Amino acid sequence: MSESATPGSAFDYTQGVDYPVRVEVPMPRDLFDRLTDHDHAPICRYDEATGRAEFLAMPGMSHEGRAALVTQLFAHVEAALVDRGPWPGFLHSGSLRLLSDDGAFEPDASLYVNPSRAIAVTDVEGYLDTRRGYPVPDLVVEVDRSVNSRSKLVPYFRMGVREAWIWSRPHGASIWIPDTTAHDGMVLAESSVVMPGITLEDLDLLLADGSREERFHLSRAMALRVADGWAT
Repeated sequence: MSESATPGSAFDYTQGVDYPVRVEVPMPRDLFDRLTDHDHAPICRYDEATGRAEFLAMPGMSHEGRAALVTQLFAHVEAALVDRGPWPGFLHSGSLRLLSDDGAFEPDASLYVNPSRAIAVTDVEGYLDTRRGYPVPDLVVEVDRSVNSRSKLVPYFRMGVREAWIWSRPHGASIWIPDTTAHDGMVLAESSVVMPGITLEDLDLLLADGSREERFHLSRAMALRVADGWAT
C-alpha cells in the first residue's frame, strides 16, 4: 500500500546489483490514492510538498519467472515433436509487440505453430503491425501483476489470435478461446485448442508456486502429451 513521504526522505536505491528503478510522476493526491489502493500496488509514496508520486519498480521474478516457464514449455513441446518426426517450425517469443486498430499490445509469451506464418514474421523489426497483413500468433500468454489482462483478450481475438492463457495470483490459470456466440466474444476452455493435450489443470499446476525441478519435469510431461496429441 502507499505511504506519504516526509520532505527529504528517500528510498535507498543502491542495495544490490539488480537495484530497483525509481519513477517520479506529478499527480493530484486523490488520483494517487485511487491508483494505489490495491494489494498489487508497487512500493510507492506521495510527497505532499512537491505534489509528486514516487514509484519503485522492483524486479519481478514472480512475473518473469512464470513467463519463462511458458516459454520453456513451448521449447519442450518443440523438442518432443522433433523427437517424433520433422522439425515443426514453431516460433515462440517473449518479446513480441503487436499493433492493431485497438492499440499496441505486448504479450508475455506468444507462439506460432504454423511454419509459414512464423517465417513471415521472423525478420520483422519493432512492432508487428497486423493492419499491414502480418500474421498474428496462434497463442498469446499474459501473466498478471497489477492489472487484469482479460481486457486485452477481445483485441487479441479481433486480430485473429486463436487462444489466450492468463495467470494471476488471485485466480490462477485460465484458458480463453474466441466464441462469436458468447456475450463478450470469448469463453473459458478446459483444455488447449492450439496445444492439444494441455489441460487447464496442467497449466495451473505448472504456474503455481513450486520448485523449479518439479515444474521442469511437469513441463516435459506436458510436452510429451502434446506430441502424442499431434501424432493422432
